[in-house]
Parts: sequence; C-alpha cells; structure tokens
Amino acid sequence: MSVYIKSITLKKLMTTLLLLTTSFSLFIFIIYQIHSSITTVNSNVTMGTINFGGIKKEEVEKYLHSIAHEFYNEPQNAYIDLETKGLIPHLNGTTLNIEETKNKIVKAKKGQLVMPVIDIIKPEKTIYDFGNIPIYRGHPIKKQVALVINVSWGNQFNDYLREMLNILEENEVKGNFFLVGKWAEKYPDLVLEIYQKGHQLGNHGYSDPYMSKLTPEAISGEIQKTNQIIFDITKYRPKYFSPPYGEKEEKIFTQSFRDNMINVLWSLDTIDWMRPGPEKIAQRVLRKLHNGAIILMHNTEQTPEGLKIILRGIKEQGYEIVTIDELLCPDFFAKKLQKKIDIDFLQK
Repeated sequence: MSVYIKSITLKKLMTTLLLLTTSFSLFIFIIYQIHSSITTVNSNVTMGTINFGGIKKEEVEKYLHSIAHEFYNEPQNAYIDLETKGLIPHLNGTTLNIEETKNKIVKAKKGQLVMPVIDIIKPEKTIYDFGNIPIYRGHPIKKQVALVINVSWGNQFNDYLREMLNILEENEVKGNFFLVGKWAEKYPDLVLEIYQKGHQLGNHGYSDPYMSKLTPEAISGEIQKTNQIIFDITKYRPKYFSPPYGEKEEKIFTQSFRDNMINVLWSLDTIDWMRPGPEKIAQRVLRKLHNGAIILMHNTEQTPEGLKIILRGIKEQGYEIVTIDELLCPDFFAKKLQKKIDIDFLQK
C-alpha cells in the first residue's frame, strides 16, 4: 500500500516538475520576445534596399549617421552671373533627419516599408533678395532647358502657333508662352487652349510697346492689364514677365518687380523673326545648348519645322525640357533624391 502511494506521489511530482519546466520555458520565451521587441527592430522592416529587421535599436541611429552623407546636398545661393549680369536662381539643400527617421524605423511593424525623413535646407540668398535683376538661364547644375514662345502676332500667325502646339503635344513637351495682352484679349479661346494643354503662361506687356519710353506707371499698367486679361480667361495669374523687344532698361525690371513679377529673358535666341530658315533656326540653339538654357522663339511660318529639329536635337543631347516653373524650382536636389528613393523602393 505504501509502495503504491509512493508511486502515485512520484508521478505527481514528475508531472508537476514537467509543468513547471514547460511554464518556465514559456515564461523565458515570452520575456525574450518582449525584450527583443523592446531592444531590436521588428523583422523585415526596410528602408529602400536596407533591411533593419533584428538590428538593435541603439544601432539604428549609428547606421543612419553612417549613410547620412548620401542624403546631403549643400544649398546653393542665388548669384549674379559675371557673363550675362543676370541672376542665377538658388537651390535648396537636403539633409537626412536622423532622429525622425530612426523613430519611424523603431516604431515600424513587422514587414513595414519606411520612408526616410528629408529636411530642406534654405540658402542664405534667394532670387527674391536680388530685386529687379532679370533671369537669363536656370541653375547650371541642372541639365534642363525651357522653350519660351513670345506671342504677339495674330491672324495667319495663329495657324503657326497651333502647329507648334501640336508638335509640342506630339513630343510630350511643355512650353512657356509669353502673351501680349492685346493678342490674348482678341483670341481668348487660343489662350485657354494653351493653358489647358499644360503650358506655362507669361506676361509680355499689353500693347507691345517700347517700355523704355514709358513712365513707371504706364509700365505697371501694361503688366497689370495683361495679367488681368489672362486671369479672366484662365483663372491663372502669370508671375513671369518678359519685356517686348528684349529691352533691358532698369526701370522696366524695377517696376515689374514692384508688381510682384519675376523678370525672365533668354540665353539662346533662334532669331526666327528674321526668317533665316528652319535649319539655321535650330542650329543657333543646338550648337550652343547649355544647362539651364532659356530658348526664345516666336510663332513664325518657319518656326514649326525648326522646332521639330530643336526638339530632336535637345533630346539627343540628353536635356530635359521643362517649364519656367520647373527650371527655376529650388527643390532640384530634393526631387532628385526622391526619385532615387522611389527607385530603391521599386527594387525592393
């Protein structure tokens, strides 16, 4: 009888020990999991092609410091170009916000993709610190060019303009149309068509005068009247101004700046108004093409064929054709960085 009792007691003891061992192992496992979740990043948490899963959280910041240089771009001040005496636009810099990026990584759930946090660094001097100085070109670091079409002639010249619009559309290119107010007033449907096709609209004065002969008040009237006409047609108010005949008298630019306009000229002239022939129109551009070029043309009978050659040549030389907005955009580095980040995520 006593042997039987001992046998039962031993079995209970073994069962109890087994349960205690299992419970203890489970307890240790849970503690380990909790500790791991507190001290390490969840599994398969990625930022682009980098997998932070299982890395100790205190190591994340060290790693981000080691790659921060890949996200850094020094801001570039606006400055006066010694050759043209024109204004070269500023560029914002970029830097990796290590603290915010780290927090996103350590708080991420299992398998989550994390985007780095990029901060913008403003330069000390921007285009707005230079007042009335005109812009002849974009920043030379950007392999971009812009097409500027000054429009003041109507009647049959509108046919050439429509032909140019079709060519731009076929090539998926956006242009910049600086309109004379009297022309816009007479052809509102064409103004609206240009705008609705996604092209940039600029101000080229109202009556196509020599503004150097006008008073500041009259110059302002030319600018404001044209802006209002374009706004009434499109609900868009131009912010760029280019004086007729490329006049460069200081009072014109001063008044334009007072009217909250950015003065834009050009660095390459097709001289298409002289009708030298489509090939010569194109070669005047393609032989001297450069980063940030602003290319001037008009809606003449020779320009559409010249435009075809220009577009082909620009693309062959590897330039991007953009609007003035994009050419002068200070966030070049941020956009370039974002494109790289997006590619990394697609690869992932």
